[in-house]
Amino acid sequence: MANIKDIARMANVSKSTVSRVVSNNGYVSPETREKIEHLMEEHNFRPNMFAKGMRTNRSFSIGILFPDLSNPFFTEWYRVVDLISGKMGYLNYICITDPLGKTEIKRIDDLLSRNIDGIIFFSYQKHPDILERLKSISRHTPVVCCDGMIIGEAISYVCADERKGTFDAACYLIENGRKRIAYIKGTDDYQVCVNRYEGYLQALKEANIPSDESLIFSGNFLMNDGFEAARYFMEQSNQPDAIMAATDNMAFGALKYLNEQGIDVPGKVAVIGFDNLNFSAESKPPLTTIGLPIETLAKVTIETLISQIENDKTIIQHVFDCELIRRQST
Repeated sequence: MANIKDIARMANVSKSTVSRVVSNNGYVSPETREKIEHLMEEHNFRPNMFAKGMRTNRSFSIGILFPDLSNPFFTEWYRVVDLISGKMGYLNYICITDPLGKTEIKRIDDLLSRNIDGIIFFSYQKHPDILERLKSISRHTPVVCCDGMIIGEAISYVCADERKGTFDAACYLIENGRKRIAYIKGTDDYQVCVNRYEGYLQALKEANIPSDESLIFSGNFLMNDGFEAARYFMEQSNQPDAIMAATDNMAFGALKYLNEQGIDVPGKVAVIGFDNLNFSAESKPPLTTIGLPIETLAKVTIETLISQIENDKTIIQHVFDCELIRRQST
């Protein structure tokens, strides 16, 4: 394995030039930077992060808190983040909290005790006490939150507006003549699902369509919940002409019921999910869904956090739109 002297010799530059490339601090011409980076990769060069940390009083580590890892969004998001953070010399500590947020404070304290340089925070909840704690921490340790329910708070965040995403999808159905739109929502224990549901209600309100409690079903994110919801809706005398679900999983369940009953989708009932899971394009029919810009969110999140770590702690806020991905289920 090469060291910094070897890379400098092979590139015919000084050690300080290689150091500027490693730390991404200071000017190096694009041609020289590319040459050094190529040599570092070719010769498996790894900077001595312990020595660098002693000089800069940093650990070159980042704490990432997830409420669970069963959600495919988190694994896809992390794949992008890990690639970028690794290239920039940072090690990630992953902490799993819980969907109700009961262990979030403990996990945050665990990370701080390890002298991490920054925190990326996901939650299904918006607990005021935890939010205030994160704001307090951000005065000395950068924090970036990644949930749409944080929009408007005085803290750095990078997120998608899921309420608006659901609103736009419901408007799309209304504009295409659907008037009885059912909604399969997640449990109210999760604030993120409440936000999505509120987008649905807002679209109905603006279209002067009364909200009908008989068209609402609460599920727990499982495919079977969507199946039972569709059964409940379609056994009514005044059936819906569209079904929206807070997750793709529940939308898949609804499609399964409709297919088994021989109900034409989208002729009689249109179906829309949320998440754009990898297999949403493989359902029968392919599922129209609300997609989160996962790669963009991940890239901007890690770049925002590292910028705050290495430059300043000014609050940075990015909100991205969701994308309605139209397929044959509508």
